Amino acid sequence: MVTINGLQGVPMISKTCDLSRILVETIKKEHFKIAAGDIICVASKICSMAEGNIVDLSHVAPTSVAKRIHQRIPRKDASLIQVIIDQTADPSGSKLEVSGNHIGAWLPNGLFLTSGGVDKGKNNTAITLPKNCDLTAKRISNTFYQELGVKTSVIITDSDGRADKKGANQVAVGLYGLNGLRINKEAGTAETLCDLLAAAAGLLMRPQGVNMPLACIHDLEYDQNTDSGIGDAVA
Repeated sequence: MVTINGLQGVPMISKTCDLSRILVETIKKEHFKIAAGDIICVASKICSMAEGNIVDLSHVAPTSVAKRIHQRIPRKDASLIQVIIDQTADPSGSKLEVSGNHIGAWLPNGLFLTSGGVDKGKNNTAITLPKNCDLTAKRISNTFYQELGVKTSVIITDSDGRADKKGANQVAVGLYGLNGLRINKEAGTAETLCDLLAAAAGLLMRPQGVNMPLACIHDLEYDQNTDSGIGDAVA
């Protein structure tokens, strides 16, 4: 039977730090059970905070493109929109899709995310995704093996919305140790396994007011692959 447990007691991260070691220390303190082959889901936001991916919006100069989009969506600050544009690495804004009150963005790695994965932070800041979510996942997996003696796969997750649905889901934005796709060769079909797992972990990680940035999925049979990354699951 597949089970999912959330790690409690993770301290709030507000500055650059070694997140992998903090997670290990918390796992030991909480006597949290992790076994070889488990899949660890970690929220991208805590990774971003630990890696210092914080943008001071007061230092961002919006371009005419950002200002034009702001006129269409006044609830989005022009400086925040500029940060979203910057994440696409295309200053023309052609990698954005604006629909109603929402902005979606195509990132250089092929992912399409609400607001390009950018969150509004405290004190007029924006929080961007880790520079390389696959590498972040690998570092966490390697530290767990070195410190806990167990080989785990890791998925970095982020909240994401759809234009046709209310609310948000949780999706994979980086991974290490597993194939992001589960392929049925006989039927010629594929499932985005990494997103299925991220969404399942989100049942524990996403509730408001709960600081649970890590969930562990136990006893799932899957293809382990240390050469795979999120790009393998992108169309």
